[in-house]
Amino acid sequence: MRFRRLTPGYFRVLQMQVAGELKAEPRSPLVGIVATTLAVLGLGGSCYAVWKMVRQRQLPKAP
Repeated sequence: MRFRRLTPGYFRVLQMQVAGELKAEPRSPLVGIVATTLAVLGLGGSCYAVWKMVRQRQLPKAP
């Protein structure tokens, strides 16, 4: 994946896309579904890891 340099011209292209003056390349609807699925899995994994750490810390200590 190649990232473009952040130049004033690139910001102008982004502004034109937002304003509707320049059309962005069409994307497959599958891209949005995959991105959402990965986001949900990532957030779920993070929440699970935090939950496990908190639970380990709350266990009562043996006398």
